[in-house]
Amino acid sequence: MKILLVCAAGMSTSLLVNNMKKFADEDDVIDALPVSELKKSIGKFDIVLVGPQVRYKMGVIEALAKEYNIVTALIDMKSYGEMNGKAVMQQAQDLFKK
Repeated sequence: MKILLVCAAGMSTSLLVNNMKKFADEDDVIDALPVSELKKSIGKFDIVLVGPQVRYKMGVIEALAKEYNIVTALIDMKSYGEMNGKAVMQQAQDLFKK
């Protein structure tokens, strides 16, 4: 599974990526990018998880992801704030199964 986390600058989300990797399978790929770079890389991922600070861009992100049949979801604000890698990884796994 290839997961992309999108936020404003990619900095805080990089911390969450590191926490998620502790609960990921060996072959999972998890990366973080600022929303401004999404167009260049979206086709490489199965799932796009959106940071709460860019939820206002959700419509644009969903429209772009739809072109590639990629699942998108907003990261739970509490899980994001706590940098809860386990919860966010579980969210990605649940979305991937759908």
